[in-house]
Formats: sequence, C-alpha cells, structure tokens
Amino acid sequence: MLLQRSSLRNILLKSQDMAANTRSKKEEISRGAIQVGKRTEDQFSTSSSSNTNSPRLSRSSKRTMTSARESDLIQKVKSVVPKLNSQMHKGQCGRVAVFGGCILYTGAPYFAAISSLKVGADLVHVFCEKDAGTVIKTYSPELIVHPVLDTEYGMEEIDSWLPRLHCIVLGPGLGRNQSMLGRISLILDKVKSFNVPIVIDADGLWHLTVNPGILKGYKKAVITPNAMEFSRLVKSILCKDIPPSVLPDPKLVSDLSNALGNITIIHKGSQDVISNGKYTEICDTAGCPRRCGGQGDLLAGSLATFLHWAMARPDCPPPGPTMIAAWGACRLARGCASQAFNLFGRSATTTDLINQIHSEFTRLYENETYL
Repeated sequence: MLLQRSSLRNILLKSQDMAANTRSKKEEISRGAIQVGKRTEDQFSTSSSSNTNSPRLSRSSKRTMTSARESDLIQKVKSVVPKLNSQMHKGQCGRVAVFGGCILYTGAPYFAAISSLKVGADLVHVFCEKDAGTVIKTYSPELIVHPVLDTEYGMEEIDSWLPRLHCIVLGPGLGRNQSMLGRISLILDKVKSFNVPIVIDADGLWHLTVNPGILKGYKKAVITPNAMEFSRLVKSILCKDIPPSVLPDPKLVSDLSNALGNITIIHKGSQDVISNGKYTEICDTAGCPRRCGGQGDLLAGSLATFLHWAMARPDCPPPGPTMIAAWGACRLARGCASQAFNLFGRSATTTDLINQIHSEFTRLYENETYL
C-alpha cells in the first residue's frame, strides 16, 4: 500500500511539473510575439513619420486626392443636369441628331442615338444613307430616321432641321466613302454657321484627319479618338509619328487640342484623358476589359446630351461646358461598362451596357433632378 501511494505521488508531481513547464513556454512565446509586434509597429511608425515619400503613404494620398477631384466633378455634372418638372415641353431637354449609318454599319448610329435618348434627350434623329434607313428604323420606334445622307435632296432636308437641333454627333457608322468627303465638309460648315455643338467620333475622325482645318477653333466641338485615331490625328496635325497607345499622354492630348484651336479632345484608353489645351482632366474609374464594338458609340451619344445641357447653362463652372460634359459622359460610360461586365463577364455587349444607363445615371447624377 505504501509503495502504491508513493508511486501515485510521484506521478502527480511529474504531471504538475510538466504543466508548469508548458505554461512557462506559452508565456515566453506570447511575450516574444508581443515584442516582435511592437518592434514592427515601431519600425512602421518611424518609417512613416520620417519618410514622407513612402510608397504606401503616396498611394494613400493619391487615392484621397483622386476621390476628392472626382467628387467635385460629379457635383459639377449634376449642376448641369436639368431638373425635370411637369411644365417642361417636348424637346426642352435636348433635340439631338446623329449623322452616320451606311449599308455596312447600321448598329453604330443606333447605339449612339439610343444612348443619347436614354441619358435624357427628348428627341433623337438619325441622318443616314438611303440603304441603311429601313434597317435602323427596325431597331427602335423611338428614333426619327432620315435616310437622306447620300441623296440629291438630302442637304435640303438637313438644312431644314439643323436650326432646330441642340447637338450633333457626326461619324458613327458613316463609312469612309470618298464621295462623302465634300458633303461632310458642307455639313460641318453649316453646323458651325448655326453655332450648334458637335461631337465627332469614329469615321468622322477619319474625315477630320483628311481635312483637319475644317474644325479648327470651333470651341463647341468635342472629338473622341481612340488610340489608333489619335495616332493618325497627331501625324496629320502635329507631324509626329507616335505608336497607338491605350495609355494616353496628357501633354500630347493638350498639344493636339492647342493645335486645333483649343477644341476639347477625349483620348479614350485605359484611362480617358480629356483636354481643351487649357484644362486637362482624367477619368480613370474602372471600366470593362471586354472591348466589344459599340462602346465608343455609347460614349458619343451620351456626350451629345450632356453637351447640350452644359452649353444651355449660362453660368457653367470651370473647367467649362465641353470639359464637364466630356468628363460626365466618360464617367457614365465607364460605370455602365463596369456594371455590365460584372453581370455578364466575357459575354457583355454594348446592348448590355446601354441597359445600365438608367441605374448608373441615377446613382451618379440623378438626386434632386425632379421637382
């Protein structure tokens, strides 16, 4: 019995010793971790306070400044959006015309026109070639289609409508028919004589490259080149050979604007660079990595509506109506692209982007625009 009790006592003492050793080791590990954490924290604190050029600090500061500038521009775009009320008449929020559309390209003018309408224009016309008219009419009953762009009497009808229009989009689906060059020049001359704001995109930019002087100094114009179109314009106007790039050079965009008499340019790319030679803004909100055709048409059509609204406001704040309209349209187009890509991924098409206009416009610009 005594032997058994002695054995039990020894076992209990060993167990207690082992437990004490375990607790001691855990405490040492814990203290070591605390000390390491404290040293790391002290080092980070010291480096942050002593090195103001820290990459971490720089990125944080940049995000804050970008957010503040974007917020300011959003407020300026909101300030030009007309407040809706029951006393308004049809056409007051915008009568827009898209000049473009041939037998080969009927989707582009439709995308531009329907985007302008969905952003908020009241009436949108499409002036297209005769063979494209019936096709475009079948896309939507909302659009007023004039299949006269290549007809003998076409200029007479255009002359009758131009004074009633608030903004023009020239280029989507226009094609590069040499025979249209003279007519396009004539239309641009008439647009300037009536002092109508104009957006030039797509094939309209090809015609501008051939005859750049026709738009020089017309400050109610906004052009929207992509990387390839911008490269051609720079070669034609600045006599420089630059490779197309989706990373626009703000200085080069500003230089091109100055050479064209300070018209506003949107260089579309991974970030959109917008410049009138005096001011330069960047819209770098995430968009859509899916580059399906028609997204530029959505931008051009949306821009036409914003441009009319901004031009109609007599006290439009800096950086001015064309810049505010351009940035507002870029921000909206990128938001629509992002939302559509989130929903449909690789299958996203321009129709999916257009279907996001209402929700994205409401989120960005709509509050307090109805009385």
